[in-house]
Amino acid sequence: MRPNVANIDCVNIVIGAPPKPDYLLIDKIIISAISGGAEVVITVNKSDLSTETYDYVLKNYANSVDKIFSVSSVTGENIDSLKEFLKGKLCAFCGQSAVGKTSLLNKLFSMSERVGNLSEKTMRGKHTTTSSEIHFYEDFKVIDTPGFSANICEVKADEIKDYYRDFTEFSNGCYFLDCKHISEPDCAVKQALLEGKISKDRYDRYIEIFNERKKEEKYGKY
Repeated sequence: MRPNVANIDCVNIVIGAPPKPDYLLIDKIIISAISGGAEVVITVNKSDLSTETYDYVLKNYANSVDKIFSVSSVTGENIDSLKEFLKGKLCAFCGQSAVGKTSLLNKLFSMSERVGNLSEKTMRGKHTTTSSEIHFYEDFKVIDTPGFSANICEVKADEIKDYYRDFTEFSNGCYFLDCKHISEPDCAVKQALLEGKISKDRYDRYIEIFNERKKEEKYGKY
C-alpha cells in the first residue's frame, strides 16, 4: 500500500486536532490494516488542548479497533501506556500531517526528529516526513510514515463489511447470509443502527466507501 510498508504487527492511527480529523481516511486505514492482518490502534494526541476528539473517537470506535489511547506529546500524558503497548511490535504510525506522529516518537524514544506545523491559512498539516522511516529503540520497532491518503484497492466492495467489527456482532442476525447492510430487508445491522447501537457517522461513511469502491470496480480508479 502507499506508502509502502510490509510485515507490520500494528498500525497506530494518530489523530490530533487541529487539524480537523479526516474520519473517512481513518476508516479506510482501519479497513486496510485489518484486511492485512495487523492490529489497529488509535492514538488521540494533544490531550492537553481538548478531550473533544478523544470523546468522539471513544464513542465511535471502541468496538472497531484493538486499543484507543489519549496522549499528549507535550505533557507526556499516557505516553508510558502507549510505549508499553508498542513493546515488541513492529508498528507503523500513520495519519494526517501535523497530528503529531513525529512528536510522539520524539517523546517516546527521546529522539530529535524535525516536526511540522500547521499552515496558518488552511489549518492543514505541512509535510516534514517525506518517506517511511523505521526507528529501532531497544525492544521497539516503529515506522514513521508521511501524512498520506489511503486506498483500499485490495478489498472488494462486497467484502468491506467484513472489516467493520462494530457491525459483525449484529450481522449474524441478518436474514441474508451475504447481507451488505445497505438495501436488504431484515438487516440486523440497520436495526442496530436505528437503536443507536452502531454509530451513524461510521455507518454513513461505510456507505460512502462502499459506493466509491463499487464505482472503482465498474469504471476503474478515477
